[in-house]
Amino acid sequence: MNRRTTLKKLLAAGGLGLMAGEIHALSTFSEAARPQPSPQPLYLFTKVLQWMPLDDLGQAVKDMGFSGIDLPVRKNGFFDVDEIKTNMPKITRQSENLGLQTPVLTTEITLAHFQEMEEFLKTLSGEGIKNYRMGWMPFPSNNIREELRSLNDRMKKAAELHAKYGVTGHYQNHAGNRIGGSVWEIHHLLEGINPDHIGIQFDLRHATVEGYRSYENVFYLVSDKIRSFDLKDFVWGNPSGKGDEPVNVPFGEGNVNFKLLLKHPGFKSTEIPKILHIEHDMGGAEHGHKNPKMPGDQILSAIQKDVETYSKTMG
Repeated sequence: MNRRTTLKKLLAAGGLGLMAGEIHALSTFSEAARPQPSPQPLYLFTKVLQWMPLDDLGQAVKDMGFSGIDLPVRKNGFFDVDEIKTNMPKITRQSENLGLQTPVLTTEITLAHFQEMEEFLKTLSGEGIKNYRMGWMPFPSNNIREELRSLNDRMKKAAELHAKYGVTGHYQNHAGNRIGGSVWEIHHLLEGINPDHIGIQFDLRHATVEGYRSYENVFYLVSDKIRSFDLKDFVWGNPSGKGDEPVNVPFGEGNVNFKLLLKHPGFKSTEIPKILHIEHDMGGAEHGHKNPKMPGDQILSAIQKDVETYSKTMG
């Protein structure tokens, strides 16, 4: 099936209600200037494409110039963890057949799922999947240092399971009051743990929000623990009228100093996933909505623009 037929098929199956002209526009978008693959392996966090049939995901991602899929496998994702044995084999085969990198997963797996963790890791290992993002954890109490000491002991036991199956868990820093709002918290959470077993998914956008003038410090602090990078941008705004807050914008149009990441010795490595997140306004697609208000051709064109900006900025 050629690219034009694939895109027409996914639009029809996606139920977006596009007019014939819009379908034609999508099926031919930037056909004359089809994006070249990123200079380093670049994944798309495909939450923004959850309106699309799963069978067409790999082809669409490849057509936009990405090297691989970061697949949401959670309650509000393409499917949940309990369906992984059924659905994951076709995604890994699809990626292999298209010449894409082995998929990366985004999950809600935490220490609270320790009893199920071994079977989960065994399944990933069987599919050749080496990397997945863990879920965020709350602080059980306000005794922050003691909680981190206790959780570090439990993380060490989880790391032993990851080592057994050759899978790396990634804990993302994310602005807010859960563990990892401050990068320093993850530094203590993972102290003494081999980052090839459980490492950090470093998000410079969130590190900049929480440490507006100290984000470089935490970048260097955890540099040896970083095993993947999230790429997204923001500006400070006041959309709710309640004071300054971060507002997501297209890659390269905001405050994030992406050039800093080029100083990481592994940034251009094929072993460390670089994952583009599309979190600016996409009519709800950025939140994983199945029926976004923005037409499909505009969603894909906007994603392609971010890929092109990334290649120019980080190439």
